[in-house]
Amino acid sequence: MWSLMAVKALINDPAMKGFTVNGEPVIGPMVRVLEDSATSAGMAIRNGTDRNEAVTMTTFGVPEQPEPASGYGYAIKRSYYTLDGQQVDPSGHPVGTRLAVVLKISPFNNSEGRLMVNDPLPAGFEIDNPNLISGGDLKNLKWLEANTEVRNTEFRSNRFLAAVDWREDKPFELAYIVRAISPGTYHHPAASVEDMYRPQYRAYSDAGRITITK
Repeated sequence: MWSLMAVKALINDPAMKGFTVNGEPVIGPMVRVLEDSATSAGMAIRNGTDRNEAVTMTTFGVPEQPEPASGYGYAIKRSYYTLDGQQVDPSGHPVGTRLAVVLKISPFNNSEGRLMVNDPLPAGFEIDNPNLISGGDLKNLKWLEANTEVRNTEFRSNRFLAAVDWREDKPFELAYIVRAISPGTYHHPAASVEDMYRPQYRAYSDAGRITITK
């Protein structure tokens, strides 16, 4: 109900009286969505009043090339290992291969954070035996020094999620096991970490593509 009342107030707001867009008077709130082909023509916004108003422009789209890793307050790196601890490229493995995914989260300074880690899976992978990992039984992966002190973990069909309370400036690692299930070439989305109460503190890993063979 409050949202509807806010929309009604915006529609009836007389603040845009006296403004024109491409010569046409503005009626109601001025919101325009332009496709890429329409932006080259430009837009003429004119203020026929004696008051100042701010105009906000937002752009959004899908990058043509994968974005590089970046972060503010944190850094996150995703690595793949064989089950005996050898670091490998995730691409080029046959169907049935099991790999350990290790996410290393590094704080830039000593600060408390309630962190949410999100690692989307490429379409050719699935999480293998989540009960083993969530139970903390990693006897066969002695080389792995992953943090098991997590608030919550979710092993979904398309991603791994973990909530962690971290109060140190030292990095920590999370791990889970995936299995290659479908041959093909797939987009590999970036893993991310975000402070749930300070969303400006976030980081992304590299994105890319992987290939699974028969």
